[in-house]
Amino acid sequence: MRESPPLLVVEDLKTYFYTRRGITKAVDGVSFTLEAGETLALVGESGSGKSVTCLSLVRLVPEPAGRVVGGRVLFQGEDLLEKSPAELRRVRGTQIAIGLRTP
Repeated sequence: MRESPPLLVVEDLKTYFYTRRGITKAVDGVSFTLEAGETLALVGESGSGKSVTCLSLVRLVPEPAGRVVGGRVLFQGEDLLEKSPAELRRVRGTQIAIGLRTP
């Protein structure tokens, strides 16, 4: 029996913001694996990159300033960062979604 791949694998994710003042490395080398049925919580100080990490997974980082510049996001074995915008729209909201909540 073949074992299924992890639900989500994030490898060395990097998202930067390019402004007149320079480059801000909002996410710089984040990696984690999430198996089906598991729950993952991102915890950190305000401004530590939690929301940008989530937005990066589904390529919703505000452009043109924000860009995912490196890494891989494997969802059910397929790299979301390699998908076309149309392919990603079919996945978002039906197979993967993010929920951002602030206290």
